[in-house]
Amino acid sequence: MKLCRVLLPVTVFLVAASLAALPAGGCFTDAGSVTQEDPGENSARLARELAEHVKYVRDNASQLASIIHRYINVERQRHGLRDLQWDSQLAQIAYSHSKDMSERDYFGHVSPEGKDFADRYRENGYSLQTRVGDQVYMGGENLFLSNVVASYTYDQHTGEVFSYDYHSLEELASSTVEGWMDSPGHRENILTPFTREGIGIFVNGEGEVYITENFS
Repeated sequence: MKLCRVLLPVTVFLVAASLAALPAGGCFTDAGSVTQEDPGENSARLARELAEHVKYVRDNASQLASIIHRYINVERQRHGLRDLQWDSQLAQIAYSHSKDMSERDYFGHVSPEGKDFADRYRENGYSLQTRVGDQVYMGGENLFLSNVVASYTYDQHTGEVFSYDYHSLEELASSTVEGWMDSPGHRENILTPFTREGIGIFVNGEGEVYITENFS
């Protein structure tokens, strides 16, 4: 049989820029080392396995947010900037946006009603700003869309999926921050002299991980 391994794409969006990675992977011919399993049983097993990993990431979303926050401050330290303080109100605003994007099937800074992060700040009564000299920094937002599944292997002829590989929390965090730092607009937000940030993460049943980072 001919098996193919597919790396899931990761998408990053910003107001003025976007970054997208296309699916990648490779195929190889297997002479029979893959254990044969009833397709129905295999499908049920994979569904249970996926559900377990989705639940794990969802249950540990706050830990994932903390890891991302730590990595963000490492990047700021490398550039001589002060650490961002964790802001629980910003984190709640960020979580609400991540959840809204997943539930209403869109991905962007502007909601279907045309509201952006500044509107979300205002609607939640958030008005903190950062002043540096004569500059006032009102806020900013970074978005990232990932998946609990890192890759999967399938039969090219039948399309049957044989296995999934999953991201760890550390891998999800590092790929998020690396993606942002490789994108000029996201990088600019991270390296702006903001003083606070909040990160909100929502994981849906399909394993999609919506990540919103808000600054002030």
